Amino acid sequence: MPSHPLTLPSTLSIRHASAVRDQLLAALAQHDAVEVEFPDGCEADLSLIQLIEAARRHADGHGKRLTLKAAANGRVFDVLERGGFLADMAPAFSQFWLHRKEIQ
Repeated sequence: MPSHPLTLPSTLSIRHASAVRDQLLAALAQHDAVEVEFPDGCEADLSLIQLIEAARRHADGHGKRLTLKAAANGRVFDVLERGGFLADMAPAFSQFWLHRKEIQ
């Protein structure tokens, strides 16, 4: 099943969480599969991780699929690391966020 591309804005912080949530939900309402892309050099904070995880669970619960175009890197990876998400990461979480890449 082909995925609908969704490029998020370059500011992915709590101040923009509502708009990003609306984008994610609208894309999932219109498409069975959505592929999220984070812009290079985007600003990110913990709210982004929470939004994406909530959207992923929402998609799973509605028979849809949410994926990331590329493994988390840059500031998104930094937020995962600072938030402690990379320690003892579950395989499904690793597959989603890191595309099964080893943590270096």
